[in-house]
Amino acid sequence: MDNNALIKNNLEHLSAEMIKSFNENPLSKRLRQELDNFGNTNWVSLDDSDLSVFKEEYKSKTVELLNDSELHSELYNLSASLVDIRNTEVQNKIEYQLLNNLSNIASTISNTRSNNMLNLLFLEHDYEYQACFCGFDDKNYHFKLLSGEKYLEYNYEKELFNGLGNFDYSPILSPILNFEEKVGQKRVDDIYENLCVSSYIEEIKELHLLNAYLGIHICLCRIENDFRKIKIPMMDKVYIFGNEHDCEQLNIYVLEN
Repeated sequence: MDNNALIKNNLEHLSAEMIKSFNENPLSKRLRQELDNFGNTNWVSLDDSDLSVFKEEYKSKTVELLNDSELHSELYNLSASLVDIRNTEVQNKIEYQLLNNLSNIASTISNTRSNNMLNLLFLEHDYEYQACFCGFDDKNYHFKLLSGEKYLEYNYEKELFNGLGNFDYSPILSPILNFEEKVGQKRVDDIYENLCVSSYIEEIKELHLLNAYLGIHICLCRIENDFRKIKIPMMDKVYIFGNEHDCEQLNIYVLEN
């Protein structure tokens, strides 16, 4: 099996495992477990506030969340409402963003870095839904399939560009944006105060991001030739990854000449 088949299978497997987890461990089950273990949880006060009062308020809000069937339904639907990444309009938006951003970046590479050749390319996002592009030269890099649990080791000192461009994930993450708009920022902030619920929502966001990576993978399969025409010096193989800033990476694609 070639590298891109491995990457595609890996992204699909990770997504399937997350969906399985949502089905086997829904929010209601997780909240019940949190309440069952409430008495065994160690609490630390960071100020002079009454810890016992805080614990009772937290427990009361957890019970409210457990009984909020509408929230449970909305979050389950959110975990099941992935954007169709093969949709023509979605694919066209991905293609435009990749080619337009990198074509613009090509004009910014300075002469002092012209001896470097791109072989590691990262789409790196912060907490929000915008990613920038970071490109490096590491002739010693060897392909390794990543599952988002380990940091990639590479020569980050040989950079061609870092933190440039703006890739917008929101067309693929629109279900999350629609959910946040529907419930309102105050409600989002309130439910995020519960660690169990906030962790659950972050897992849903991760699932949608995996779907975005798979969409980019499918797009790159189509536009390899156009990608190679971008005036960035490239090695025969360009390894493309996605990650949150300062977090573990995931393979998205290997561009092979």
